[in-house]
Order: sequence, then structure tokens, then C-alpha cells
Amino acid sequence: MAPSPHIVILGAGLIGLSSADALLRRGARVTLLERGGAVMRGASFANSGMIHPSQACSWSGPANDPAMDAAVHGLALHSVGLLERNMTELGLPDLRDRPAGCYQIFDDAAQAQAACDRLSLRGIDVRGVAPGPATFGRPGLFFAQDRSADAYAYGLALADSVRVRGGTIRLGRDVSLDAGGARVRALIDGEPLDSDAVVLACGAQTTTLLRHVGLGSCIEGVRGWSADFDVPPDHDLPPQPVMDAATRSALTLLSGTLRLSGTWGDASPDRLLSRWSDILPRGVLSETGPNRIRSSLRPVSARGGPVIGPTPHPGLFVNAGHGHMGWTLCAGSGELLADILLGGADPQVFSFDAQARSGARKTQ
Repeated sequence: MAPSPHIVILGAGLIGLSSADALLRRGARVTLLERGGAVMRGASFANSGMIHPSQACSWSGPANDPAMDAAVHGLALHSVGLLERNMTELGLPDLRDRPAGCYQIFDDAAQAQAACDRLSLRGIDVRGVAPGPATFGRPGLFFAQDRSADAYAYGLALADSVRVRGGTIRLGRDVSLDAGGARVRALIDGEPLDSDAVVLACGAQTTTLLRHVGLGSCIEGVRGWSADFDVPPDHDLPPQPVMDAATRSALTLLSGTLRLSGTWGDASPDRLLSRWSDILPRGVLSETGPNRIRSSLRPVSARGGPVIGPTPHPGLFVNAGHGHMGWTLCAGSGELLADILLGGADPQVFSFDAQARSGARKTQ
């Protein structure tokens, strides 16, 4: 009887942990390597909490790729079902325990209607809503298929589950790659770790590791921000997340915390804080400012969707580039990666080659 394949995953955020989960379910042996001192410390740490198939479109350029948008939307819907299953198995509050849906607000009714028409043509479940308390008096849209949950709590619980099922998580390690042999190997502090495959699931750092083995990358890091406030007493805030179209940001209530998160490539959190100070009723945000501000780099691909599948180097795979959709896509992406690696599935639109060609065209 052949031994179970040993897969090494670089990165212990939502995508790396979800990849480990899916591979363990298929009988593989898994080792996760994380350069930080804890799991869920990168872009996954201060996630907005939105699980939003409605937002399955590129933020990386003015023109979206219809095939990519459709593929990401389909993967997102599948991933939501997997997240519901996983949360039940992990003993976490189910997605159905929180009010369903997400809102999106606009500065005027014409913008909201144009967005509604565009999204409807793509098959997104969307309806317009008149200005009211849930939209802070602004015209908006409501996405009934969207959900929300605490991504950080999920990641911690999933890491514990990975360990219980025999997976190994090694933290605070200096990791590099060696592409000099028949297949790529991971090096820990310069020493090789034997494996049957290596998966790069380390967000924006994926680019650096690909370049170390002579591969160009179609993934870049785009900075975003989050700011946490205490939820004010006797508040009348909507229980569902509210997205602001103008700044690509959102307000979410998570376990006693009011989280503002998002923006796209901003050098500071000033626009995030200023915008929501204008949107929210006076007194909702503490005059002393947020309890915590955090910045991270979203891993964004040139084509606007994740990169999932093998690279030109034998034994080296990628699961990265999810942009603003990491929480939404994590479970589905982990399952797809496992199906590709162990079952021979075709990554098709998400393949490394397709994304690399798109990135090359973009830079020409």
C-alpha cells in the first residue's frame, strides 16, 4: 500500500489552513509552515467578516473579465456551502445564526441603479433598497445570498482541527524554496523538508517565493486597512454588513466590535475613517478614535481571480491571489486545490499559466 502523499503548505492564513483541511480530508499528510509566530496573522487577521459572492468581480482594473467573474462567483457559491458544513463540524455558530445578506450604499440613486442593472445581468441576486436606517439614509442595494461571520475565530478553530487530525503546523520559521532537483522542495532554515508537493498559500508573499525559483508572478499586494471600535450602547446599527461603494470599504459588527475595513491601495487609514465619520450618525464612532488600526496587503492577481494549480516547476503549486474575496473563497479554493493536486482536476480559468499570460499582457 503506497504511503499517503506528504504536502507542504507555505502560509497558515485562511487559504493555507483551508488547503490543509481539504488535503487531510482526502488522506494526505500535511505540514504547514508559517513565518509568523501564530496562525491567521497576515491579511486574514482583521478580515471584514463578509462572505460575499455578490462581490465576485475584479478590483484590479477598469475592465472585468466576464469568464473570470463567472468562475469566481460559482466558486464563491460553492464555498459558502462548505463553510456552513465546516462551521457546524467545528462547533462554531452557523452562518444561519447571523442575519443573512449584505447592503451596499451609494452616493446617489443613479449610481445604485446602474450597479443593480450591471450585477443583475451577471446573475447576481440583488435588489435595490430605498434610503433608510439600514443604509444610513443613502440609496443602496441588498444581496440576499451574502453572509457574514468571524473569519479569525474560524481560522483559529480550523488550525486546531488540522492539528487534531494529524496535520503539523510549524511557526516562526525561515522558509525558502529549492528548485534544483526533480521537484521543488521547501527549505527550513536552509535544511530541505521532504515532500511530494509544495503549495504556496502565503498571500502577497507568494510573489517573492516564485521569483526565488525563477518564475514571474501575476500577484501583487494591494494595501487595505481596518479599524476597530467598541460597539456603542443602545446602537441602532444594522446587523448585516454595509459596504460603501465609493471607498470599497465596509462596516461589520463582530462580537462586540464595530469594524471598519477596506479601501484599495491607500497609504493611510485616513480616508476610511473620514468616510465613515461622514456616513454614520454622530456619536457612533468614539471621539477618542479606534481601539486598533491594522494594515495588510491583499494578494491580487492581474486577472482579478485566484491562482490555483500547478506552476511550471514540478511539485510546486499555488493557491493565492484572492484579493478581497479570501474569506468568501477559502473553503472552495482549498477543495479545488486538493482536487487538482490529488485528483488530477483541471484548474482551467484559475490556472497559473492563464493568470501569468494575463499578467504579461497587462504589463506590455
